[in-house]
Amino acid sequence: MVHEQYERFTEAVECADRMSEFLADAAEICENAPPGVLGQMNITTAADNDPHAPLNRYLTIVGNEPVDRFRGVAPIVSRVFNESAEAVLGENTRMELIVDRGVLERSIDAYPDSFERARELDQFELRIAEESLDFGLLVVDGHGIVSAYDEHNNMTALVDGDAPEVVSWVESLYESVRSTSVPVGRLEP
Repeated sequence: MVHEQYERFTEAVECADRMSEFLADAAEICENAPPGVLGQMNITTAADNDPHAPLNRYLTIVGNEPVDRFRGVAPIVSRVFNESAEAVLGENTRMELIVDRGVLERSIDAYPDSFERARELDQFELRIAEESLDFGLLVVDGHGIVSAYDEHNNMTALVDGDAPEVVSWVESLYESVRSTSVPVGRLEP
């Protein structure tokens, strides 16, 4: 019994060490993660010689072919994210995105053309979280992604996976944010 507990402890320490850069900016959202979920996830971190590694991993996972369903939380405004979402939007894609009020306002100001295109899409729903968002996530066609951001809103790390437990956990994070958000109707500014 002691040996089993020690092995679990060792696994938890090793997982925390491997995930340390992600947990530095996203520990709060991981507090209720089911045991073993983080250990099943891939991690990609920003580095001095590759500061965009998490973003590149995100783009690789999302791809550029239409997807069936896209559910996300975005704590920042980004042309790259707008373009990647547009690339995977097909005629039958159901897309839902949650942002906070600050992101909505910056998005309308910085990318009015993208905002207008989104207004015209029947399959796109934009939702507003009342509280400021400090992490990102995406559930897309059987893959879950959670991204951590530093105090300057730079993506510092991304964890992802397609194991059922991972996707279920990311979906539960999404639903917890969604439950406190409201739809923006037909995206009226």
